[in-house]
Amino acid sequence: MKLSVFQESRIGGRAYNQDRLALAHSRDAAMLVLADGMGGHMRGEVAAQIAVDLLCELFYQQATPLLSHPNRFMVNAISSVHQVILDYAADHKLPDVPSTTIVVAIIQQGFLYWCHVGDSRLYLLDPEGMRLRSRDHSQVQRLIDQGVLTEEGAKTHPERNKIYNCLGATSDPDIDIGERQALTAGCTVMLCSDGLWSQVPDAELERVFANRNVNQVLPALIRVAERRGGAAGDNLSAVAVTLLDDAVELGGRDDALDTETTPPRQAGRLFLDANLATMHREILASQVGGKDQ
Repeated sequence: MKLSVFQESRIGGRAYNQDRLALAHSRDAAMLVLADGMGGHMRGEVAAQIAVDLLCELFYQQATPLLSHPNRFMVNAISSVHQVILDYAADHKLPDVPSTTIVVAIIQQGFLYWCHVGDSRLYLLDPEGMRLRSRDHSQVQRLIDQGVLTEEGAKTHPERNKIYNCLGATSDPDIDIGERQALTAGCTVMLCSDGLWSQVPDAELERVFANRNVNQVLPALIRVAERRGGAAGDNLSAVAVTLLDDAVELGGRDDALDTETTPPRQAGRLFLDANLATMHREILASQVGGKDQ
């Protein structure tokens, strides 16, 4: 499987970045994952880090080289992330449980499997245009679905940043499983946080992606979204791939991936634990003097 790949995360107008993302692959499968942490200083980052690290660890364990049941894998893995976040907060006696959105995409055997919790989005674009976009688990999306609010009105609605479904909440997350999609060369799968999609209307996104791959579009698009967000802009992140024809010669390109010839990066529990230990030290440092920033 040959892919044009892109991944970037920017801090925007915020003091720190709570977005996390990753692209993992085996010989015959690829996984994209993006998490947008929520909460006070460092806390949202902990939840997002747990989500990305644990999803990658489980993917590397089970994609050998295919996932036998992609939807079951995603649901079980996301449920595990939710429990690990709760356990982490309890073990470290955090005053608040950190929380995060998550969106996951699995590509294997010519199909896309995907699911999400929260308002981080998945887009699927093909040579004909935008085929699908995930639906946000947000208060404004409910109002849009009820016909009392337009997409344009949602951009300035006072509750535009409120979501009702996330990992780390007191109730179990409602994991939204998308319909399986067939993929062909030229299809693009993009996961992004609200810092990006809130600044780029769907029609504009569809237009700029027409007959282009992710590396021809996303570097400039992220710069535009960051400029539009300005000093008050959110973190903005994207991880995306465009499927390439098997006959394409990649050479030494660093913006493309051949899953059959590129060894997967090995992950393990030590990697996850090391990241969490670092995050915990940062939490403690942020609370010096009893202040919770």
